[in-house]
Amino acid sequence: MPNLPTFNFNIRIGSAILLTLMAVSPSSAATPQPANYGKVVSKLFDSKLSVTEVHLANGLTILLKEDHAAPVAYFSVAYKVGSRYERTGQTGLSHILEHMMFKGTKDLPPGSIDHLFARNGGQINAQTGQDDTVYHELVASDRLELAIRVEADRMENSLFDPTQLKHEMVVVRSELEGDDNDPGFELETKAFLPAAFVAHPYHWPVIGWLPDVEAVANNRAMIYQYYKQHYMPNNAVVVAVGDFDTAKTIALCQKYFGVYPAGKLETHFITPEPEQHGARSVVLKRHGTTTQILIGFHEPGLGTQDHYVMDVISQILSGGRAERLYQSLVETGLAESASAYDQDTKDPYLFIFDAQARSGVTADALEQGIYGEIKKLQSTPVNADELKRAFKQIDSQFVYENDSVSEQASQLASYETILSYHYLDNYLDRIHAVTPKEIQMVAAKYFIPDNRTVAVFDPQPLPPGTAPPPPPVVDNFGAVSAVTSPQQQAMLAKLDKKFNDSNQTSVIARKLPLHVTLPNGLVVIVQENHSNKTVSVSGFLRAGSLFDPVGKWGVSSITAAMLERGTDTKTALQLAQNLDAVGAGLSIGSSVEETSFDGASLSNDLPLVLNTLADELQHPSFPESELTKLKAQIQSGLERSREDTGGTSGAGTQASIAFSQAIYPKNHPFWEPSIDQSETAAASITSADLRAFYTKYYRPDTTAIVVVGDVDAKKVVDIIARDFQGWTKPSFAPTPVEIPDVPASKPAVTRLMIPLADASQTSILWGYSGQLKRMSPDFYAAYVMNYILGGDTFGSRLGRVIRDQSGLAYTVYSGFDASLGAGPFEVFIGSNPSNAEHAVSELQSIIKQVLVSGVSQDEVTQAKEYLTGSYPLRLETNAGVAGQLAVAEEYGLGMDYLSKRSGYFNAVTKAEVDKTIKRYIHPEDAILVLAGAVPVR
Repeated sequence: MPNLPTFNFNIRIGSAILLTLMAVSPSSAATPQPANYGKVVSKLFDSKLSVTEVHLANGLTILLKEDHAAPVAYFSVAYKVGSRYERTGQTGLSHILEHMMFKGTKDLPPGSIDHLFARNGGQINAQTGQDDTVYHELVASDRLELAIRVEADRMENSLFDPTQLKHEMVVVRSELEGDDNDPGFELETKAFLPAAFVAHPYHWPVIGWLPDVEAVANNRAMIYQYYKQHYMPNNAVVVAVGDFDTAKTIALCQKYFGVYPAGKLETHFITPEPEQHGARSVVLKRHGTTTQILIGFHEPGLGTQDHYVMDVISQILSGGRAERLYQSLVETGLAESASAYDQDTKDPYLFIFDAQARSGVTADALEQGIYGEIKKLQSTPVNADELKRAFKQIDSQFVYENDSVSEQASQLASYETILSYHYLDNYLDRIHAVTPKEIQMVAAKYFIPDNRTVAVFDPQPLPPGTAPPPPPVVDNFGAVSAVTSPQQQAMLAKLDKKFNDSNQTSVIARKLPLHVTLPNGLVVIVQENHSNKTVSVSGFLRAGSLFDPVGKWGVSSITAAMLERGTDTKTALQLAQNLDAVGAGLSIGSSVEETSFDGASLSNDLPLVLNTLADELQHPSFPESELTKLKAQIQSGLERSREDTGGTSGAGTQASIAFSQAIYPKNHPFWEPSIDQSETAAASITSADLRAFYTKYYRPDTTAIVVVGDVDAKKVVDIIARDFQGWTKPSFAPTPVEIPDVPASKPAVTRLMIPLADASQTSILWGYSGQLKRMSPDFYAAYVMNYILGGDTFGSRLGRVIRDQSGLAYTVYSGFDASLGAGPFEVFIGSNPSNAEHAVSELQSIIKQVLVSGVSQDEVTQAKEYLTGSYPLRLETNAGVAGQLAVAEEYGLGMDYLSKRSGYFNAVTKAEVDKTIKRYIHPEDAILVLAGAVPVR
């Protein structure tokens, strides 16, 4: 389905927007204020979407939808302001404002917002888009009032302390640098969009141009004025979906938001993008290995009939593996990946073709391949089967949205900010009305050279012996401590008491799933959930990379990948077409200890998904032609990993490899081969190797299948028993999973530098062999300890000091890889190179401090409150429940684990946590890897 772009993530939903070219909503006109700003002036109920729509006298729109499938609630406030509303010289203001909204209000000191949600087991975040900025919380339903109270407070009372602003700017720069590490991000935001939009504000990146961002660091007045011009009830939409009472929630919104009057919105004319009259092209050159191309065509405005047609075209081109771009570009060896999509924005945007070339393929060849598919759309009517698949895929995605309160609320908020959620009422009807003739006409109208912008990433090799130049030095504003007034201290204490004294939802009462072991040893677990007509499948078998033959690294992963590429009775295309035809999905992949699988479908289509899974697990054909294509894809992926510098989400490939090789002996299951070794191994693997691996390790008595959703449990067991009855248990015993313990010890080299060209960020990876296993008796105590140390970016010591107090990084976290074996303990920090050494020093200081002094009782209490209170949020969807049941089965935790988990954490004591510090924290054995930009000492 179409794409709604944001800075932090993308929401894929149907399109439903009309055009507006003024940066002001219809409700923005100044009007006399009633005495009661919170009075309900209108209320209606949309029976089709089950949404209650309320409008307060101050202009606030409230959308509420009860969903009692899980004891959770999603709450958000969407402001109708994003990068579209910015001006030249002030780009990035919306995103900086988003950051500053977490830095305290008149009542709440800096850090307290994160503190409140951590103590109450909630998730809080925000994202800035082109057309809106959304603040959202996912909480246990008895914590909904906390979310409402906090969002209302910061709508009006955020402080924007100048020192905090300067400090947070370092974090914003780190975020920008992490994204700039990705050539694809730079290609889109600094080459493609500026060329495609010459007048409209979609021209600049959502995060802004760096000089503009830098200018805000010393200009508190500018950002505060921007806040007051856009953050007000009559420019906001409140959305709540979940387990609550509508009338009570309306009353809470009136109580907290109704105290504010409507404001006067800033208005300025937003220049419409002029019609394009001639092809445009731009080339980005920087170090890299993989050619990428973006082709954009200006598309019709949302809400027009032509845009519905574009939605259907995007599904026909790239709705799945059976669709046109995958078959014509990926399967033929031209592309590593290829997609096509239109986007849901307030003003007309672009229909985009995005493809990464296979190694050795030129940008011109890839471009011509895309034009070939465009010509087919224009010249030949889409056949009935393709159109039916596209409709089914869009229908299915609409139903999948209802499996999550988060996705339902995100969809409502996004559409209400750029038009109206009411458009969703007839969206599917309009989609099903699209005809093959309309598809031809729309393709011929818009996909023309004069309406085209092409951006190419032309990767440049780094000359041998050339080191990347150090990036510019960025000021570090130093540590900043929050100054808390007595008023703020009293309010924080009051809120802590109010919400922590209530009965937090931490024990999950649910009926135990059906657990059956079939005669061949296959385990079947089924949990019924009839809240939505969807179902999720999860599972595993003991066929991981620890069983790869020496020198044949990758056999397990290639075996898993080949399962969907042909069986004894079906080709890869037929397997894909069958699933795509019903909007279902099924994926199989390999990790160190297992091969795992995940699937999803509408309830009625579960038999097809299970039958496909049974066919792929029991009857893979390993066709040579498919293996050749897969190996070419693997080689291209490995080449691309050479330029993987990491970013805001984690360290890059080369840093991870160096880290693993420093702490584990060669050929240990947790040791990773180099990129060169992996390339050599992949090239050497034959279909005979795959068959041998499959015969030895794929067996029913090490396999578990979990099904969760709108199903009859006993009927599901019957289907699986029928489909897998021919999979007999081998006469030989399963190969045991044996992962040797590797005691933490001082590495031969304690510091590794991996310079990567054109990187703007330094990825810092610090750690050692972790010693902790999933079934270790002190697992829960160690988990609490890690949460306190670095398990949460905002609530942990590492996050609080390195990000919040010192402003040295955007991303900071620590964690154990605890499974059947003891994986590494690692800390990751993404920092500007000029701040890297300071960040490492802070890391080492915090580690030393926790070793000397241990943790406090309050830290332990807060960690347990978060770890127990947030668990229901992980069970929000069928997929979440299926994943947790698979974990319970894999580690022998019992089918009542979901109910007992909180009790295990609640039983942890401070003394036990302090013991885990001595046992698992070993800085003397750590290796430090710095990859990407060369740190500035």
